[in-house]
Amino acid sequence: LLVKLNQHNPAVKDYICDVIRFWVKEFDIDGIRLDAADVLDFGYMQALRHTANEVKPDFWLMGEVIHGDYTRWVNEGTLHSVTNYHLHKALYSGHNDHNYFEIAHTVKRLYGMGGNRPDGLKLYNFVDNHDVERIYTKLNNKAHFSPVHVLLYTLPGIPSIYYGSEFGIEGKKERFSDDSLRPALSLSDYKEALKENSCTRLIASLGKARQEVKALSYGDYKELVLTNRQYAFSRSYDGEIVLVAVNNDDNDSYLRLQAGDAVEYMDMLSGETIPVQDGHIDVKISANSGQIWVPIHE
Repeated sequence: LLVKLNQHNPAVKDYICDVIRFWVKEFDIDGIRLDAADVLDFGYMQALRHTANEVKPDFWLMGEVIHGDYTRWVNEGTLHSVTNYHLHKALYSGHNDHNYFEIAHTVKRLYGMGGNRPDGLKLYNFVDNHDVERIYTKLNNKAHFSPVHVLLYTLPGIPSIYYGSEFGIEGKKERFSDDSLRPALSLSDYKEALKENSCTRLIASLGKARQEVKALSYGDYKELVLTNRQYAFSRSYDGEIVLVAVNNDDNDSYLRLQAGDAVEYMDMLSGETIPVQDGHIDVKISANSGQIWVPIHE
């Protein structure tokens, strides 16, 4: 039922580009999301990118794309980012099936698309949105909420949270309606969530870690440990090596991780510290959890 516009028509391109200029001028917006970008004309998107570069150096164009080679849309001439449905699928099924190989192989494939460069492909990562079931509903084991979100915030890309999922709310996909995925929420019902809701506390801690640790946004990626139930990798930036480890098993796990040049490492989520010995740290990952280890120097 949406209006169909002829994207080849110069007048249409000019009109939409003027819409971008208006919103930047009037409200200083920082970006726009393009619905169903996989069916948009590439010349049309190039015109939008030209306008984006003109109105604001860091203006962001993000497109909704489900399948395909994301580099067709994400490059210097068209969009800055697209929705990372490949990783979305891997994150929930990799936990439901106890199969971290699916997640790691997806990351490797996507990272390779960007030429394995830290400044390469910056995809819009998510675990749920307005079109798919809430992650808390999707997970067979609700305890996997923790390692899923540790990965969301630490793997290459741009993490996003769909409103309400920071509280761990449910939402099931229905045949003829998406209403259950898009409920009206009263924030007064969640005013104590940071103290009372473990999901909210985790998301807040991960957001803080992401803000404070540049390697999680800009660092390169290197796989360190991979089994069906344990997965560890490093993100390196400006000489500092950050280590991430997750465990989807119902039992604790012990890993030896290659560390950087530091005296000890601290887990951003628990505050625990571990000394570096022989260039490694020996970590205990609790059942169904994750850790973000940052270096501490003397």
